[in-house]
Amino acid sequence: MKQETSPTPIFRLLAVPIDDKGDALRALVQEVNAGVSRGDVKRKDAGGEVFAVDPADFGQIPGSPFAYWAGDSIRRLFNTLPSLAEHGISAQHGASSKSDFRFLRLAWEVPPETIGKDRRWVNFAKGGQYSPYYADVHLLINWENDAEEIKAYLTERYPYLNGQTGWILHPENSYFYPGLTWPRRTTSGLSVRAMPAGCIFADKGPAAFVVNDQTETLLTLLAVMSSAIFETLVKLQLGAATAAARSYEVGVIQRTPIPDLTHHASRIPLAALALEAHDLQRDCDRDDETTHAFCIPGLARHRDVPTLLDAGLHLDAEAQARAARLVTIQTEIDELVFDLYGLTPADRALVRREMGGLTIDDLRLTSDEEEIVNRQSEIVNEDDEIAPPEDLPARVQNLLMWAVGVAFGRWDIRKALDPALLPPLGGPFDPLPRHAPGALTIDDVRFTTIGQGVYDLRLTIDEPEIVNRQSEIVNLPIPKDGILVDDAGHPSDIVARVQTVLRLLWGERADAIEAEACAILGFKSLRDYFRDPRKGFFAFHIQRYSKSRRKAPLYWLLQSEKRSYGVWFYCHRVRFDTFYAIGRFYVDAKRLYETGRLEDMREQLKALEGPAQRAHERVIARQEKLVDELKVFGKTLDRIALLDLVPDLNDGVLLSIAPLWELVPWKEPARAWESLVAGEYEWSVMAGLMRKKGLVKH
Repeated sequence: MKQETSPTPIFRLLAVPIDDKGDALRALVQEVNAGVSRGDVKRKDAGGEVFAVDPADFGQIPGSPFAYWAGDSIRRLFNTLPSLAEHGISAQHGASSKSDFRFLRLAWEVPPETIGKDRRWVNFAKGGQYSPYYADVHLLINWENDAEEIKAYLTERYPYLNGQTGWILHPENSYFYPGLTWPRRTTSGLSVRAMPAGCIFADKGPAAFVVNDQTETLLTLLAVMSSAIFETLVKLQLGAATAAARSYEVGVIQRTPIPDLTHHASRIPLAALALEAHDLQRDCDRDDETTHAFCIPGLARHRDVPTLLDAGLHLDAEAQARAARLVTIQTEIDELVFDLYGLTPADRALVRREMGGLTIDDLRLTSDEEEIVNRQSEIVNEDDEIAPPEDLPARVQNLLMWAVGVAFGRWDIRKALDPALLPPLGGPFDPLPRHAPGALTIDDVRFTTIGQGVYDLRLTIDEPEIVNRQSEIVNLPIPKDGILVDDAGHPSDIVARVQTVLRLLWGERADAIEAEACAILGFKSLRDYFRDPRKGFFAFHIQRYSKSRRKAPLYWLLQSEKRSYGVWFYCHRVRFDTFYAIGRFYVDAKRLYETGRLEDMREQLKALEGPAQRAHERVIARQEKLVDELKVFGKTLDRIALLDLVPDLNDGVLLSIAPLWELVPWKEPARAWESLVAGEYEWSVMAGLMRKKGLVKH
């Protein structure tokens, strides 16, 4: 029998400025002593809050946290309702590689054919940024032969385990099954999202599973776990309503009470709302080419409007509409789940007040850069990342990056011209595809020789309406060798290829769209944008293709010292002879051409005199510098090619690009090269090649 005790007054001054806390506390104590604030109902004003609570009531919550602010009816839920575990819902710790640089990759970083269950790389859910209902799984883990390589590494690193690695890898888990996952440690709210089948999940991204893996049951559970009352009950166990850092551990989730959802009338509407929220969140990724859901860039979807600015306004309106609908969905879910828990109006008001900080669109859908910067200081999890704002300059750069991908044959422009060609996205728990919907597959291209060992791929067009409406697409060249150059007038000039893509999209308006794009980005021309490695395309590409502390750009730039000449290539097309091909068919050809021009200039000089002669001499001097620059570039490239250090993308982009560090205008490859030379990353293919050639310092 519970012993009756008197309620204890508890004072909360969290919202009171620190200099005023003393006076506020004194005033509250005087009021309590005068009998003003008594009973189970809290009292609040600008000077703080008073709660009257029996400390014995804290024992109703697992761990007896100091949950003074919650009413007794909410605390009693832990005694009157079964927990998740008692409902048969299994929450599980995930795996840890203990060496992420070695065993993790970004989804686009490795050859697509190596991804999938029973292959080398498996999709890896590892927490991430605040994104309820949906978040793309952008990481992979080396799970080949049941994580054989990771097990060997762990056995070597922890010899006292005697090969028993289960406490790190948790082989008993429901890997590859559909479920729900969330970031374990974060400063944001609890962020539960669908986890597709075919994934491994991490210790930083625990997962929950239901009996028989039923989609409707998972969606209903997703709605409940994303509700305000469920998060309130979780935070009560943590003793944290508004605390900065929280750990949403498996044990806490399993102990959280939940109503029986099996036959409740709210089951179907909750599942439908969760699915709609998932799809709305995923719609954001249709414009993001680093995700599994990418289709076409947003500005290309709205090319029917006069300007890029107008297209950007349409995208802003779409984002606002999504945000508004998501808020409405969240409100509807909260109300249905309040009903499930049987909460009174007073309890509901209490939960809303205590949980009223972070809304669903605070991080995922915001376009306010200042807000994002302010939230950066809260991050405690290396994977709790904040996505960059999608302002108009970022959208323009995304458009140009996609155009480069089209030029290289990574993306299918036909799907931008006719979105009906896009394959449908899968369900929330369907296995993730190896290729995004907007990708161009090898079945869509054919080979055409264009001379001197250089080949083009060209799209095959089977849709008559596209041919009739956009016949120029038949002539869209794609370099089979994956090489484009920064060289005006060259058939493989990257700027000309991007301009071709813009013409296919905008037709006669392409020049105006290009000029507007350059103005938005602050560059005089596309050539300047692609040539500037610090503020232009290469810097943006590196930034967008970096996640979870991995940097993995796919389009690599080799540039001469003064930036007068550059070679771009798509790393997934690199072969054993790629660097030789660049040297012979591109760099040498360019040097010979410019040397010939120099000789012609010198001949022309003989016929000039006076000011014309002096002006021409300055032109010759510039041409001589260009030829010398190309000679140095070619010699450096030849020296690198002779090392025969063929990249293996399973090593990851950074180690693969490292041998090119002298020509790549990016500091990271040089650092990676220094580490390789010093004997680090012995596990990599690159390190093995370097050791055979005596390039590693012992």
